[in-house]
Amino acid sequence: MRRLALVLICSLAALASFGADSTSVAQRIELSFRGAYVLPTNQIVKGDNRFGSKTRSAFGGAVEYSFSFAPASYFGRYYPYAYQGVGVGVTAFDESKVTGTPVNIYVLQGSRIASFSSRLSLDYEWNFGISAGWHKNSDTSLLDYEHIDGFGSNINAYIDLGFKLRYALSNRISLTAGVNFSHFSNGNTDYPNPGVNVLWGRLGLAWNLGSVPTQRRHDWSGYDPHFTYDITAYGAWRKNLFDSNYGMADSDSEMRIIPGHFAVAGLNVNPLWHFNPMFSAGASLDFQYDEGANLSPYYVTSTPSDDPKFYRQPFSHRVMAGLSARAELQMPIFSVNIGIGHSLYAPGGGDLRGWYQMFTLKTFVTRNLYLSTGYRLVRFRTPGNLMLGLGWRFGS
Repeated sequence: MRRLALVLICSLAALASFGADSTSVAQRIELSFRGAYVLPTNQIVKGDNRFGSKTRSAFGGAVEYSFSFAPASYFGRYYPYAYQGVGVGVTAFDESKVTGTPVNIYVLQGSRIASFSSRLSLDYEWNFGISAGWHKNSDTSLLDYEHIDGFGSNINAYIDLGFKLRYALSNRISLTAGVNFSHFSNGNTDYPNPGVNVLWGRLGLAWNLGSVPTQRRHDWSGYDPHFTYDITAYGAWRKNLFDSNYGMADSDSEMRIIPGHFAVAGLNVNPLWHFNPMFSAGASLDFQYDEGANLSPYYVTSTPSDDPKFYRQPFSHRVMAGLSARAELQMPIFSVNIGIGHSLYAPGGGDLRGWYQMFTLKTFVTRNLYLSTGYRLVRFRTPGNLMLGLGWRFGS
């Protein structure tokens, strides 16, 4: 998680750089208060833990700073209602002895979806960052949830998507109300990694600090649809499991945690057709190397399952190549890229064969260079790995 924190710091630096170099039309401070239902999507929050405690609800608050760009600027012309910034929040779960009381530090971006009147509008907003202060499980070798007393990491990734109504009480003050969905996960870097999903209701109050934006429309005149070509290299580390009964006749699978961490590296080559300044789509040729993939057949059965040894699996059992369909939302500084793909080459099968999904946030440090922070899911439900890297956009 330290590498994820470093990426967040770089993203904050990029925000500060753009904010310093551009005249902002609006600066805003927003305070929000939230109440939540914790979705029962994993065994720990359902009560399968050492305390037997179910985690059902949470309360929280956040303070956010954001800014938007001047109408005459490049970003202001194409994205007149986009805002971006930083936030700090806290999440207090009803069973904090299991979860802890994490503090969330994040970058954010949002924009207007619809205007119902001169005072009332509907916005969206996403947050991405780190969440620190989770209770860490005292025995990370356990897969038995009934004996777990925390999570795999003190620090998790934090992802949030929300929709909110904004009502302007005056030129300076607005009320906000909406719903948010949050996901907390350590990206499979440690076990247990059940992922915590939270559905929030929120109320907020926002103050405009600078000049107040007037109602206006985007100006996309003169924009030519075109191709760009993104090449992204990434790396990460992950935990993995193996089946200690693999290959044994009439035996059920017995999944065990493999001590230590395994390296992951990958490359994406992603042409994108830009339909307009906000939306692009294309396909990506994806390559990944996973040091810990498909180890079950190579388990040395004479070694204990809690301290296992493995023969080195063939290189071909550690690599895959796949093709994915991609869609990207482009906004100032940030782009959100979502992909669904399937392996084309994965001779080792198992962990690397089949469907996979990718969620990636690109933070543009320059017009061409971007930081890439993402997460890979396997077969729509199985945690895969983080993707932390750098990319270059050709033809921007």
